[in-house]
Amino acid sequence: MVKNMETENKNEASPPEADIPGIDPAQGILNSGGPSLFTETLGDVHDIIDDKCAAIEKYLEEGDLRSYTTQVHALKTTCRMIGAMELGERFFTLEKLGNENDRGRIAELTPGVLSDFRALKPYLEPYSVKKSGPDRDFDREQMLSLLSALSSALEEFELTAAGENMEQLCSFRCSDEIASMIQELDTLVSGLDYDEALQLAKDIIDKIQK
Repeated sequence: MVKNMETENKNEASPPEADIPGIDPAQGILNSGGPSLFTETLGDVHDIIDDKCAAIEKYLEEGDLRSYTTQVHALKTTCRMIGAMELGERFFTLEKLGNENDRGRIAELTPGVLSDFRALKPYLEPYSVKKSGPDRDFDREQMLSLLSALSSALEEFELTAAGENMEQLCSFRCSDEIASMIQELDTLVSGLDYDEALQLAKDIIDKIQK
């Protein structure tokens, strides 16, 4: 029995098959919190690449360095979570340039960084999982409980718990307004935008309680 447990623990600590240029699976597992969360995060990153790159390009074009810096800061963390350490450092450089208001260097470096980030998408596609639609009737108390648990998980950066709570929230049929907010919340959680997700979760709680 002890031998079997040791074997299971060894297998759980082993990196999944992930031969992706620029990504160190062992580092990604360490940073994300485990093999299953690592592979789940790879799928989440696949799903946000287009929107995040488009947002950064939009903010850069509009000269909105505050929003630009917020976005590249988030992607710095995202890349580190999946073991894309070099790319994470390049986003960190963009973040520092944003804080320094160095528009010239930002304009020079951003296209290359975003190009390499976009290049990850085909490699991450196998990890992307399409989520099923809602199949449970609206339950006020259960949803409030799940939103409270999600908020706590986001505050503590407990990614596995946050993902599980979000999956359950998405299973409820809601009014169009709340369903839209839940969908946006799911996008924020999947996109690793935890500060914004925490605020939106609180807004949904207020909406349901009214």
